[in-house]
Amino acid sequence: MKAAKFAICCLLAVICFAIASRPATIVGTGESSARYVRADARNVYFCVDMDDSKALFAIPYTYCAELLATVGDWYYVKYAEDDGKYQALYGYCRKEGMTPISEPPENVYLNMSVTVTFKQDSINPSLPALSELSVSAAFYGTYYSGASAYSYVLYDGNFGYVYGAHDDYPLNEIPEPEKPAEAPSKGANVKLILIIVLIAVAAVALLILYLTGKNAKFKRT
Repeated sequence: MKAAKFAICCLLAVICFAIASRPATIVGTGESSARYVRADARNVYFCVDMDDSKALFAIPYTYCAELLATVGDWYYVKYAEDDGKYQALYGYCRKEGMTPISEPPENVYLNMSVTVTFKQDSINPSLPALSELSVSAAFYGTYYSGASAYSYVLYDGNFGYVYGAHDDYPLNEIPEPEKPAEAPSKGANVKLILIIVLIAVAAVALLILYLTGKNAKFKRT
């Protein structure tokens, strides 16, 4: 009987060792747990609809949009906040070039002002005229059309474009991507086979001890 108990303890020890030796499963960050999507390319456009022809501006590189929903190959997002010179915009951007993240960078949206100069057409030189007027507008992003670039800005409640790009903004630091889980090595496979063999041997030994004890009891009777 003592031998049977000893065999049972050995079997339990082997099983516990096998469970403890199982490799851990690495869980990545997917769209379901993401709160934001980060622009990891410079040509991801914010669009008013799921249509590339309705693009307004390229989301500034390394900055984010708040992820509201996923629709096929598109993200429905919010860009910017109703804060200061900025107003929140709701629209779509393609998944390609955007990375879903659960924790935002230090600066989620680019907050940068650009100078816009209003200049009137020439008038009668004998009449007094106002000089050029320069104002500060909220910069959202750049729209590229062929070789030309335009900045999408907001001033005094009105959105519009001004000529020229303003892409010299500071960038967020992008963390290094996590390395994918390595495939089990040959050594790990050998270890797994050894564990299975030990479990089988322990089970057979337990069965033999049980049958031997049962036969001995039967002979005594």
